[in-house]
Amino acid sequence: MELNSAQVGRLLRLDEQVVREWARAGTLPHVYSQGRYRYNRQSILEWALAHNHPLSLPTREAQTDRSLPPLDKVFSTEHFYYNVPGENFSEAVRAALDRLDLPPENDKELICDLLISREKLMTTAVGDGVAVPHVRVPVVVNAPAPVFGVFFLSRPIDMSALDGQLVHTLFVLLSLAPKQHLELLARLAFFFRQPEFITLLREQPRAEIIVKWIGNHLPK
Repeated sequence: MELNSAQVGRLLRLDEQVVREWARAGTLPHVYSQGRYRYNRQSILEWALAHNHPLSLPTREAQTDRSLPPLDKVFSTEHFYYNVPGENFSEAVRAALDRLDLPPENDKELICDLLISREKLMTTAVGDGVAVPHVRVPVVVNAPAPVFGVFFLSRPIDMSALDGQLVHTLFVLLSLAPKQHLELLARLAFFFRQPEFITLLREQPRAEIIVKWIGNHLPK
């Protein structure tokens, strides 16, 4: 998506004139054509994430840190999706978000751009064919609970995992608050250390089988 200087200013919380100055100085990625500065939204998002620059995303009701819902709510059968297509991460995550149950007022395209931009900075593949695409963007997600989905890909994709394995399963996480975000990542890490769980993911059995296994192996 192409942006002008005013739109980039709103996104980066900068005055429009500052955006143009940063573009002239080569600070911001841009294209100058016919006397106008143009900016690719994903490139701007990547720049902001890489430089830890604040983003002004669509603001909804303020969210506060709260604990996660019970795990039987987080890991319910309705959160598992099968045969998700895609030749690469961008295609796979777009297909995943198309299936994810988000309220219609959410900007899926912006969320997708954020996930792709985050992935370009550092892989979210954790090894053993599993990846956890995530960006904690509470001002983007308008939902009463963390948005979470397990997506089994129709074919493995290369996400530059440190162990060199292709990714067959995506755990997509959109958190509402920092505490929720860290809690869920920690709980996922616990399961990823269990070889039996990784085997289940490779085999892609019915969601009921995976949920039952999780219920029987919750950390004490």
